[in-house]
Amino acid sequence: MAEFKRPILKIPLSYLEILEIVSLSGIITIFLYLFIAWEQIPEKVPTHFGSSGLPDSWGGRGSLLFLAFLIIPLYSLLTIISKFPHIFNYLCEITEANARFQYQNTRTMIVLLKTELIFIFGYIEWKSIQVAVGKASGLGTAFLPVLLLVVFGTIGIYIYRTIKYK
Repeated sequence: MAEFKRPILKIPLSYLEILEIVSLSGIITIFLYLFIAWEQIPEKVPTHFGSSGLPDSWGGRGSLLFLAFLIIPLYSLLTIISKFPHIFNYLCEITEANARFQYQNTRTMIVLLKTELIFIFGYIEWKSIQVAVGKASGLGTAFLPVLLLVVFGTIGIYIYRTIKYK
């Protein structure tokens, strides 16, 4: 396997990377909501939703903690890998001339996806509790299409930018 020598640059945070604060706020909000609502959450909560948005599996309320705590390693992993953009796979050759843009573009995509995922997890957590206490019947029929559009739309935009500014 050939080894590529790519420039290693220290790139300042972009204006969109302020979303790091939004992401952390989202994580804190999820845990605060769980803490505040814990006594009102019944023992049986939805643990999975089908493509229709309706729950199709139920389990103990501890599964809500699992979902909340799953966010922390996901956030941490994405944060760590975003610090090393020179090791990513790119759709174009990385040169001295385009490295700064390509690295910044990829880092911004990661922070945006990270924020989206945290809010998606938060929404699932909130709706799971709403279903468990009888205030909702599911995630809603639009959840899956919107989720796919948001996540793959973000990836598509950044792929377009990668190719356009190679």
